[in-house]
Amino acid sequence: MKLNLRIEKEDENKCEYCGKPLTPENVYSREMKGKVHYFCCSHCADAFEKKENESHCC
Repeated sequence: MKLNLRIEKEDENKCEYCGKPLTPENVYSREMKGKVHYFCCSHCADAFEKKENESHCC
């Protein structure tokens, strides 16, 4: 699926896990807990989701 990437803020044009710049050609999105997150690849999305799930206690 190709996404139309329209990012308003400068910090939002980077992978939320590794910080790699995102372009319409290399963006991967995943919805987690009702919010859409943007990554450079599925590997970063998996790592981010794992980290998020581990960081919550109780």
